[in-house]
Amino acid sequence: MLYSLLCATLWASTGIFVKLIGGLGVNQIILGRFLIALALSLLFIRGLRLASAQRAVKGGGKGKANARRLGLASLMTLYYVCATYGFYLAPVSVAALLIALAPLFTLLIRALTKQRIHRNEWLGFALAFVGLLLYFRTSATGAGFSVADHTGQALLIGGLLALAAALLRALFSHALWSAYRRGETVDIHRINLETLALGSLLLLPVLLLPALLSGAPPLQQLNASGLLWLLALGAFSTFLPNLMNNLASLKIDPTLHNVIGMSTPLSASLMAWALLGETQTVYSIGCMLLALAGIYVATRIPPPAAKIGT
Repeated sequence: MLYSLLCATLWASTGIFVKLIGGLGVNQIILGRFLIALALSLLFIRGLRLASAQRAVKGGGKGKANARRLGLASLMTLYYVCATYGFYLAPVSVAALLIALAPLFTLLIRALTKQRIHRNEWLGFALAFVGLLLYFRTSATGAGFSVADHTGQALLIGGLLALAAALLRALFSHALWSAYRRGETVDIHRINLETLALGSLLLLPVLLLPALLSGAPPLQQLNASGLLWLLALGAFSTFLPNLMNNLASLKIDPTLHNVIGMSTPLSASLMAWALLGETQTVYSIGCMLLALAGIYVATRIPPPAAKIGT
């Protein structure tokens, strides 16, 4: 569970770095974080022997393994794009709650594939989601956010994108976990690399085309301080959590991994409280504790060995 906790905590730092960068548009920030993380991933892979990141293949050749890896990378790339634009178009509270439904999709996938689900997984998810719902309802009201501040079309598209992000994350976690359990080739470092490369390729034309048409440099507003925070965003909020997400998806049940991921907005709020002075009330802290209690309940399930023969 350590990888999952690290993933959730590191992803929580995204909002802090984005606010500190300043002067860049959403497309510039997304592409910048992808390119920096991609460079780090290349350096990381260069320093590793790739064989140590794989398990032996049981059925299927190299071509099949490559196709599987590219498919997994595509899921995570689309997750990043959908989640970012979901936050951009819809209220933060709405997008965050919809993305927090990832464990629900994981549970539904497992139910459809007739896998056994412990009652604590359902109960833990429900408690965590109620805690987040109450927390975001209070936070959004206190900050003056309202659904009415967004057009109906933007709210609908943003909400659908956020919901798609939740589904994509659930599919990725379940697919990677299932492939590893079957003993198939799972090269997590290449998956990480290809996720970041696909994101860069998708967003590079979006950034460069308007700049070419206008004749203005695409990053003309980025100063030295902004560059430093952009580097931090790429390293600590993109490359490392993406790697931790892959490792966690291999090691623990996808439902548990995604339930732990529901702590990301709570960690982000605590970071904003400590670093940006965004205050928290006793009520909001109580909501956080309820969500954390749900995450704890979800972890209280028997080990896989205990389920055999029952």
